[in-house]
Amino acid sequence: MATQRLTVATLAGESAAAVTALFRSWWTGYDPAAVDRFCAALRDKGLSLPVVYFCEWVDRWLMGDFVPGSDAAAGRRHQAACLSPPQALAWASRCGDQFPEQEWLAARFREAAMSWDGTEPRAVVAVREVIGTTPTDEEVEASLGVVPEWLLSLGGSDL
Repeated sequence: MATQRLTVATLAGESAAAVTALFRSWWTGYDPAAVDRFCAALRDKGLSLPVVYFCEWVDRWLMGDFVPGSDAAAGRRHQAACLSPPQALAWASRCGDQFPEQEWLAARFREAAMSWDGTEPRAVVAVREVIGTTPTDEEVEASLGVVPEWLLSLGGSDL
């Protein structure tokens, strides 16, 4: 398992059509660097309109095969998929409910699919970036007993 940064975003209107066309062009052949540039740009501009939904989080335990879904384009750092709202809802129903991380992922896909409902076109983009290994239970437990230096440097002697 991997520690991964997950991003789910919904674009609406002409931008949704443009991103859908971009992904379709990658199905016939693409440059992995272009996928990485797109993913970096989406993260950078995720608060800009016409991005009508944007959610990003780090997941340390979810298996990577849940994200970003079928027909993913692979860059060197990122995997990304572009889904229609009905496809995102269908993907949410396949996420499972055995673990909380699966439920959280499904909820993000449902939120993205319902964002700005009634406006067409809309495109839901899911991005996965592996950023490291999954910590062991022992590593997590050991971290609970210390305050990291970055936090100590912010709070003075009260921490």
